[in-house]
Amino acid sequence: MKEIPEIKLIPVPETEEAKAAVGYQWNAIAGTRHKLGGQPDSTSEIDYPKCEDCSQVMTFYAQIDSIGDDYDLLDCGVIHVFVCLDCGTTNSMINQCPA
Repeated sequence: MKEIPEIKLIPVPETEEAKAAVGYQWNAIAGTRHKLGGQPDSTSEIDYPKCEDCSQVMTFYAQIDSIGDDYDLLDCGVIHVFVCLDCGTTNSMINQCPA
């Protein structure tokens, strides 16, 4: 498994509708935890999945945070995306992160 260096991502909503969708009225951290690489943020230990095609441990590729109050993922959860850099197979799951 190869670790990707952590690269923070900052959302840039381009329309008024998108600007209104971003953010939480009651949580200042949720919606700001988007990133590529590094280690997944989580309130519990995450077992990295194994590739269904070659059985190798997959690489953590990205973390996509909840967007805002109207598009919340399981109480401010994030989507963790894993990839097999050999096969191109992906796996994703929703987890809770520290807020």
